[in-house]
Amino acid sequence: MQRQPDKISGMAMKSVSVSKATSEPLYCTEHGLVFMCELPTKEGPQFRDREAVEVKLPAQCTVEQLRLVLCMHVQETKKFPDPFGLLDPEKYSLLYTKGEDQYEIYDDCQVLKTLDAPWFQNTEGYQMVQITVFAKQDNPEERTEYQQILNELIGYDFDCAAGNRLSELSFTRRKFATPRKEELKHRDPVAYATEPWTTSAPLSKDLEDQLKRKLTVILNHSNMSIQVKADLCNTPSDLLMVLWESMPSKEDSSLKWSAGHVLKVCGREEFLCGDFQLSDFLWVRHCLKNVMELHLSVVAIASLPDDTIRKEYWPQVDSLTGLSSSHEDISIERKELEEVVMISLWDCERNLRVKLLGFDIPELPSKIPQHVYVEASIIYGRKVVSSVCSSSKEFEEEVLWNTWLEFDMPLKEIPRGAKLGFTINACSMDTSPVIDSKSPYGYKVQDYQKGKQKVLYFVNLQLIDHRSLLSQGSQTLHMWSFPEQEEEAFTYDADKLSTATNPDVAKSMAITFQLDRYSFSVVLPQSRVSSTSSTAISTSFNPGHVTLQANTSDTHCLKRFREESVRYASNLPQFLRTIDWLKPSAVQDVHWLLSHWEPDDLELPVALELLSVDYTDEKVRRLAVRRLEMMSNEEVLRYLLQLVQTLKVEPYHDSYLARFLIQRALRSKRVGHFFFWYLRSEVAGCPYFRQRMAVILEAYLLGCGEAMLTSLQHQVQVVKILYEVAIRVKTLYPEKSTLSPLAAQKLQEILQEYSFPPEFQVPFDPRVKAGAIILKECKVMASKKKPLWLEFSHVESEAPAGCPVGIIFKHGDDLRQDMLIIQTLMVMDSIWQENCLDLNLMPYGCISTGYQIGMIEIVRDAVTIAAIQRIQGGTTGAFKNNALYDWLKGMCPLQEKHYQAMEKFVTSCAGYCVATYVLGIGDRHNDNIMITKQGNLFHIDFGHILGNTKSFLGVSRERVPFVLTPDFLYVMGRVNKHSSLYFQRFKDTCIQAYLSLRSQSRLLVTLFSLMLLTGIPELSTAQDMRYLRKALQQDQNEEEARQHFLQQIALYQHSVHSLWGDSDEYYKEYLHSLFGKSIAEYFLSSSYLPSNTPGWYTEITDSMRGQISAKALWDTLRQRSTKILEETETETSQQAERILGDWNLLKRQDHLLRLSGLRFLYRNAQYNQAYSTLLLQRRVQSPLGNLDMTDGPGQYLTAEKSLLKE
Repeated sequence: MQRQPDKISGMAMKSVSVSKATSEPLYCTEHGLVFMCELPTKEGPQFRDREAVEVKLPAQCTVEQLRLVLCMHVQETKKFPDPFGLLDPEKYSLLYTKGEDQYEIYDDCQVLKTLDAPWFQNTEGYQMVQITVFAKQDNPEERTEYQQILNELIGYDFDCAAGNRLSELSFTRRKFATPRKEELKHRDPVAYATEPWTTSAPLSKDLEDQLKRKLTVILNHSNMSIQVKADLCNTPSDLLMVLWESMPSKEDSSLKWSAGHVLKVCGREEFLCGDFQLSDFLWVRHCLKNVMELHLSVVAIASLPDDTIRKEYWPQVDSLTGLSSSHEDISIERKELEEVVMISLWDCERNLRVKLLGFDIPELPSKIPQHVYVEASIIYGRKVVSSVCSSSKEFEEEVLWNTWLEFDMPLKEIPRGAKLGFTINACSMDTSPVIDSKSPYGYKVQDYQKGKQKVLYFVNLQLIDHRSLLSQGSQTLHMWSFPEQEEEAFTYDADKLSTATNPDVAKSMAITFQLDRYSFSVVLPQSRVSSTSSTAISTSFNPGHVTLQANTSDTHCLKRFREESVRYASNLPQFLRTIDWLKPSAVQDVHWLLSHWEPDDLELPVALELLSVDYTDEKVRRLAVRRLEMMSNEEVLRYLLQLVQTLKVEPYHDSYLARFLIQRALRSKRVGHFFFWYLRSEVAGCPYFRQRMAVILEAYLLGCGEAMLTSLQHQVQVVKILYEVAIRVKTLYPEKSTLSPLAAQKLQEILQEYSFPPEFQVPFDPRVKAGAIILKECKVMASKKKPLWLEFSHVESEAPAGCPVGIIFKHGDDLRQDMLIIQTLMVMDSIWQENCLDLNLMPYGCISTGYQIGMIEIVRDAVTIAAIQRIQGGTTGAFKNNALYDWLKGMCPLQEKHYQAMEKFVTSCAGYCVATYVLGIGDRHNDNIMITKQGNLFHIDFGHILGNTKSFLGVSRERVPFVLTPDFLYVMGRVNKHSSLYFQRFKDTCIQAYLSLRSQSRLLVTLFSLMLLTGIPELSTAQDMRYLRKALQQDQNEEEARQHFLQQIALYQHSVHSLWGDSDEYYKEYLHSLFGKSIAEYFLSSSYLPSNTPGWYTEITDSMRGQISAKALWDTLRQRSTKILEETETETSQQAERILGDWNLLKRQDHLLRLSGLRFLYRNAQYNQAYSTLLLQRRVQSPLGNLDMTDGPGQYLTAEKSLLKE
């Protein structure tokens, strides 16, 4: 519907009355509203004197028209200093008071009748409200300084990005004040400052016996310290009472004194308070498991850090700002032109179209395509619902089309959240495609599938903006370049959901187009009428052949509906997938259904699933969030990583999910701590959603309190210092270089130049507070990215001095995959704990603190299995199955301690075997499996997951479903295939753990599916999710799943004896074939030979798989041998030099390595059944093409001859 330029202003004044006194109404009560407006006048200092003006307006007028009427009035009275300033919302605000709070009428396009103001009826029967006109002032210096602090914490400059007050960024910043203030009104300052870390899981069977025993507790207060024996059923109040009774002087009553004090774990930021039993606190359980005394200090609540909130400079905005009326209210049908203030989108019958003008780019890319075309798409969620293409043109700095592209989609069917997407694509053909007869202005997308195409640039525009208005007129959008690096392209599925434009305006591609322009704003209505009937709901929902008739409001039917809906709640996601979300009538029916569905009818996995990218509808996501609101802080923290990532799926910055997360972060310091770091990492590393994450993070920081703000400032300061240090270290020692012996000394000198905060909470665990840095313990680690090994002193406390706080700071590594696996291990552990199964998992701290930077916790008293083998056996340690057993026996010589260590070893080994199998964690070897001195096994470095394993010539490097090496079996007493009680316990525990996880398979699959859009390379496709479903045997019954896992154990038992039984000869033969006998013997006898899981394969196995060249293997082994030669006699050194000779004399090249490796593997496949299965059932990929091992020696020999010709 195209109209002439706007005429509404002049014509609407006929229906407006302005007077100081009450006058006769011009409209009936149903259509007229009265505003009693207080305006400042000239008289009085700083316009403090005010004058009341009564304004009557039709209910369908807008706030802009209210301003215009006020402007006309003050012009007549000449008492107002700046009449036309009233028209500018940047100069004067319209406020109303509701309760104790002031609200600003923020959007001038808002219809007056939709204001959520405190209306009351005047004597004439009109709806009336009091409005205050307030002159805006410049931000005070204090506010500017505070904003700079926030900008620094967030890593985003809002002052530079503010823009238009009605832009989505500015709009959302103001609207987030409402959920923040609502939460702060109800927040208990003491509960917020002292929130305990508790668990609702029952005690494991191992700890149940402790319930009968007394726990040793040392209470410290002032200068006194007492030791008590407490029952695990006691509460913190009971302990405070014991201390009060021991005090020599009692000024207050016991209740008053207890109310003013709280128990705090010595040396940790962890409190024991509330009505919880001692056994519910995580630290108490830690003490029980590790047979430790519980040291507590008694802290006066008045001495706790101040968590007051700084002054809020913004009033809240009207809660209905950005929401429209119903279609019935704003429809243009049966209205005169002067009555029209906006157009309902549902009145627009024509199709959406866009006039493509062209694009220009300031600087041509390095690779210039021959021809390009533009594809325009309507995107809803991640589904392209309609697409059209332009003709192709030669690529230049400026390309013009000036042509209309029309979609086969009516405007009235555009749903809220739909986007208009543009891509510029390269193509090799220059002929125009066949014009689509159904789209006279555009071309079919499939017409371009014949040519060679590549996406070069992309950008999106929100068709229905955050104020429910249809985008109109001319638009110029700065586009994003399609990532050229493969690792960056993994994020494209998420990036293309963003409506952010490229901030690098000076260098980015700019596309210009035009949308139809209307005389009025075109608005998406909230609903058709105040209440809707629903008749079509049963057309597609048929789980179990149950038909839901939703066309009646009868109470009995609604009750029946509730009963039926509970039965089929788990099928809700499948049902919603069948809905045509482009049909407003169908959407209205679904909304009716959802309005009668209670959130507690949904299981948590179902609610999480409804937050995925497949469900864009606001009402659907609202129902899911209502279910999340029932979660405890413990549960919110458990799934926070996924919930933050899910913010990317939301169509707008302001969403129910964003508000929920802000409020829960403000309610809980532990949730808020991780919420801050998860969001800050996204701000730093994800430019497509940087603005969204920044505005949500700002809303949190404005309410987190001074103490929390100061703590976060210290943490950010430490991260920035370590980032600068890491950059300087990498400048001295690049990634591929060898570390100097003086590297540690150089690092310590660099660290000395910086001033660290006196203490700070560790980002990966806010319960741990670190003090001064211990320079002498800091070093540069020798791995490729040169991570920093850092140690900080433990903060002083009444407890015995704890171990230093160890942090590995990494720069250049994406820790998000490690974070996901560790978080999933914690979820698995919670599932097991709920089943009274404690498998002693050790999910160490790991957090991303920015783009490719982060921290990892150093686990104390732990070493790698490879190190143990070297320690225990020296030259031959790698070949001894009893090395681990002997080491563990040495660490725990007492029989009781050794028994406890064995229990921990068996349970932790079972837990990690099940976890690594289910998650498909690959590249497992003895350098990334560690064990503590107490026998607790755990895994580190999760570089390959979900079955994405390393391979050589197409052969998977992973030969067994999980890692259970001969030395592990030896510890369990499984020697020479003889069974043992420990091994049987291991198998039983594995089965119990596996079936427990399988019972929660929907939750685990959903958690991973929510991370599909994060850009993690090995979690980016549906294939990755299929691995998880298969590992959990979702399609099988429990008995079949049990047998499946027993088969995995049996497969390992067979392969561990066949594959690794002759490990010495296996690797010796390979080195013989590569370097000759004398050199191979020398390398094998070196004590520096790496010793890893089954068969000790680090560099040697990497070379066998083709991961490193022969020369790289040679250099590595020779370098390690040289280290020994420096400590040996000269004669030995000279003899070794004669043996080693020179690489060039060997005349070995990389292709010969491949030949040797292939020949070696093929021969072994003939007698090694476990590995033979992998080799003979795969098509091996090689530079020669496909080499099918099933064809026997003939094709193998052909390949060998071809390699020799190279």
